Amino acid sequence: MAVVTDSPASGSGAKSDFAAKAWDRMNALGLANIQISVKPVHLYSVTAVSTTKEAWDALKDILEARDNARRLQLIHELRTLKKGGDENTIKYTSRTKGIRQELSMLGNQVDGNVFVFRSCRAFWPSMT
Repeated sequence: MAVVTDSPASGSGAKSDFAAKAWDRMNALGLANIQISVKPVHLYSVTAVSTTKEAWDALKDILEARDNARRLQLIHELRTLKKGGDENTIKYTSRTKGIRQELSMLGNQVDGNVFVFRSCRAFWPSMT
């Protein structure tokens, strides 16, 4: 497993120069790979930095913020979930399971009892 660092391994002499050049080359390649792989909306964040680690950290911050926003959106959807007028029971429960599964993938486990209770509210409005 490779470790991303900000600088080459320390040392002295010819080995140190070789290590520094090798690190510079790997850093340039890694940074270029990140820059060509991101969506245009994130390009500025990874071109404004000079090392692979800085680019990686910038992407990590962007994606964590996006995940947090999506998690809040899904929690809101689950809390305000209602069965559509023409939606059958199977379609409705599939939609609720999809929300629960996506929340789980984002690291927010929804308790089974809470899930069932929120899902059943559409069928028995007096439960709310």
